Amino acid sequence: MSSQTMPGRAPREHSLGYAVAGGAVITLVSMLIGGGLFAWILLATRGPSAGELLPVDTQLYAALAPNVGGVVDVNQLQRALREGFGISDPAALLEPVEALAGVPLEGNIGTWLGSEMIVAVRDVEAGSLQGVADRTAFLNDAEVVLLFGSKNDPQASAFLEKHRTAREARGETLQATTIGEVTIYAQEGGAPSLITAFALVDHYVVFSNRREAIEAMVAVEPGASTDQLASLPEFRTFSAQLTPQRAGAVYTDGTANGEAARQGLSALLQSMIAP
Repeated sequence: MSSQTMPGRAPREHSLGYAVAGGAVITLVSMLIGGGLFAWILLATRGPSAGELLPVDTQLYAALAPNVGGVVDVNQLQRALREGFGISDPAALLEPVEALAGVPLEGNIGTWLGSEMIVAVRDVEAGSLQGVADRTAFLNDAEVVLLFGSKNDPQASAFLEKHRTAREARGETLQATTIGEVTIYAQEGGAPSLITAFALVDHYVVFSNRREAIEAMVAVEPGASTDQLASLPEFRTFSAQLTPQRAGAVYTDGTANGEAARQGLSALLQSMIAP
């Protein structure tokens, strides 16, 4: 194969003014990148926070670790479960959680799981849950969302694909709904479950007992609405207090319903250990 070189334009001599102008442009771009523009690029790449994805009427938000990178500290997780929800033996949750996942956790989550784990609850009415420790009753009445920060979305997607395959292999029927670039899988029929619906949304692996909860998260426009949990001053104060030294904490909306949400979630976790 031959190639042909086309005659180019004659070299042009640029004046000192061109060099100065070019240098000024480069300097300006560098300043922008080093300042606000660079911060904006980082935020756009990271995506919205969990508080921006959740609705303003969220009654309970239990967080483990702020979004500071690294990995989940197991001791920290167990301490948060003991102190926040009264789980005396957090290690006993491993087996039922692995059964829900349908996939061995070892070797399947370390490649994508970041430092952020969140449980959010809404739609709880205190009177309807008093004395009720049955998981079905709580999952029927409340909306529960689990969010796990992803540090590697392709690996997180691979985990969810294994999860989907395992559930279909045990006879479950999952309906796929695609909204934009997000595919939500939801169980058809059967008892309500913490994993009824699942998807990868804005760098979070999300599970919920309601498909509609994930659909609402996909539709969120961060910073564009006062309908987000992150818009509340009380929640912003709570979030600011999350540090590596105080990484596990529980926010409630300060109402009887918020406390009922905590009690209902605690009862749900206890029922997983002793079904």
